[in-house]
Amino acid sequence: MYTMNRNIKNKKIVIVGLSRSGYAAAILALKQKAIVYVSENSDNKTLREKAKILIKKNAFVELGGHNSEFFKDADFFITSPGVKNNALPIVWAKQNKIKIYSEIEFASWFCPAPIIAITGSNGKTTVTTLLGKVLKQAGKKVVVCGNIGNPFSGEFLKFKKADFIVLEVSSFQLEYIQWLKPKLSIILNITQNHFDHHHDMADYAQAKARILLNQDKTDYTVLNAQDNLLRKIAKKTNAKVLFFSRNKKIPQLADQDINCYLDKEKFIIRIGKNSKFAFALNDLKIKGEHNQENVMAVSLAAKALGINNQAIAAVLSRFKGLEHRCEKVASIKGICFVNDSKSTTVDATDKALSVFLDKSVILICGGRDKGSNFSVLEKKIKQKVFCVIAIGEAKPILISAFSPYTQVITADSLKQAVQIAFKQAKSGQSVLLSPMCASFDMFDNFEHRGQVFKQIVQGMIKK
Repeated sequence: MYTMNRNIKNKKIVIVGLSRSGYAAAILALKQKAIVYVSENSDNKTLREKAKILIKKNAFVELGGHNSEFFKDADFFITSPGVKNNALPIVWAKQNKIKIYSEIEFASWFCPAPIIAITGSNGKTTVTTLLGKVLKQAGKKVVVCGNIGNPFSGEFLKFKKADFIVLEVSSFQLEYIQWLKPKLSIILNITQNHFDHHHDMADYAQAKARILLNQDKTDYTVLNAQDNLLRKIAKKTNAKVLFFSRNKKIPQLADQDINCYLDKEKFIIRIGKNSKFAFALNDLKIKGEHNQENVMAVSLAAKALGINNQAIAAVLSRFKGLEHRCEKVASIKGICFVNDSKSTTVDATDKALSVFLDKSVILICGGRDKGSNFSVLEKKIKQKVFCVIAIGEAKPILISAFSPYTQVITADSLKQAVQIAFKQAKSGQSVLLSPMCASFDMFDNFEHRGQVFKQIVQGMIKK
């Protein structure tokens, strides 16, 4: 396994992508005296500014396309999460049998602190944030980073002083790891997602399961016992498996303990004979069954890491959730506007709809489709949704999927969608932005989409 002494001095490293993670990886590689080449397919003002900084530090940068001559004699490649497998640099590296690593893999070579790695189709940002807060409450020095927004590589200067790195990881990032070894891993769930990148569900699940690749019997993995795929994955890991579940008993796990489960109106944790924790659901600020699972995963991980009950309870009782995740923006004329821009999967929107009353939702959805199967929402659309406002590239798909069950109206912009939704809504109903799609056809990212939604709503208040 690589350690902080990993010597990449004078190695030619090609970094694919100049997004946040690509830029952070380039800076880290330059600090390690590597010869850094950065290849970026896009070209805009922000990228040119980043390129100018890197060039001043003696990196080589190409923007606006990839040139195979630029890659020659590379020792290895580092890829950013958004780079597709059919991108020229990735194809070229594979054809020439040159190693490809993800940015989180690269950063881990220089990190001496124990890593807690968290993945899942839904909930990973909430769990990453919440676990970071619990560890800090217990007096630990913690770096929270990764897919949550600040790249792992960019936190390099904090590595030596940290007690833990709490790292959110995506399937894209896990696809290209080799030595990353979390002290504790969490897989929250595996539901349909990113089928525009992964071949099928099996390929996607396999990428997620790579989080367990290097764990051994001294490590822990926290898994959702209610997820069929995760029960199968549990049989293949060498780590100590800790299961959480809303059900106390799972028939398929008759010979194994459920370490965290619901008992009436509280959840109970037991790890061995001497580690126990209980917390009442009524004391949680965040609602919904999915958040119950998120909180159980956090608490179970914290107990496995030796965190005291008081620290866990203190954080759980005051945590109100994340921006862009079922976030109430405002109420106008009795109509509630809710920003759930972070829901970029069908399953996430399914969970969001669960907390609303029947036929109370005007659902704004759409964007860039990720190969999702929207038809699985049939029951929730019939039950919860008064009408759908479809936006973005996915409009034709959404019309086909939902028009048999409810009225579907299309809009050319998010602003128009909000205006239409407001006209359609009645007092007591909610306008829910829960896209089920990527944002990149209309926005920089889901945060940008959520901020625009909030600005539109705030603007309506002022009129």
